[in-house]
Amino acid sequence: MADGRFWTPVLLLLALYFLLRGKDRTKAWVALTLLSVAIGDPLITNPLKHLFDRPRPYQSVEGVREVSPSSGEHRWEPAVRISGIPEQDIPHGRSFPSSHVANATAAAMSARLVWGPALRWPWYFVALAGLGRIYTGDHYPTDVLASIPLSMLYTWVIAQIANSIWKKVGQRWFPKLFARLPSLLHSK
Repeated sequence: MADGRFWTPVLLLLALYFLLRGKDRTKAWVALTLLSVAIGDPLITNPLKHLFDRPRPYQSVEGVREVSPSSGEHRWEPAVRISGIPEQDIPHGRSFPSSHVANATAAAMSARLVWGPALRWPWYFVALAGLGRIYTGDHYPTDVLASIPLSMLYTWVIAQIANSIWKKVGQRWFPKLFARLPSLLHSK
């Protein structure tokens, strides 16, 4: 289920639908989520993967389950393999941090910033993403656990910057929307 070839178009179509048909706060949430993922994934998470260069568990530890999509006609049937003894030390990897968990956290954190701390259900998706990444042998638990506060931090920073830009240009460029939504973020 972590295959981007399936989920990326589905999520982008959902985002487009919510941007066109959603309520004002929903539009703010989608915009902040898209900004956080578009900035955080290529500019923060992926450079950290190259910096830490940590092999994935199934690449470097014996007996770890690797679950991945099959190919061809059996695409929706997962291929499950148990890793053998690594023949050599794996010098490179992309295990730390987890982009899947960081992106799920960006969506949950954006929801929290837009609707307030009472909205808790998006965090269940973060937990499911983390457990899934560990189950498939793609990440160590520490990869997942460190990705959450990292993404919370950069999502918060991006949201603060986006909100200050919105307050400066929203009234001029989108006066009707700005009248209904003077801040992208939940006020206390």
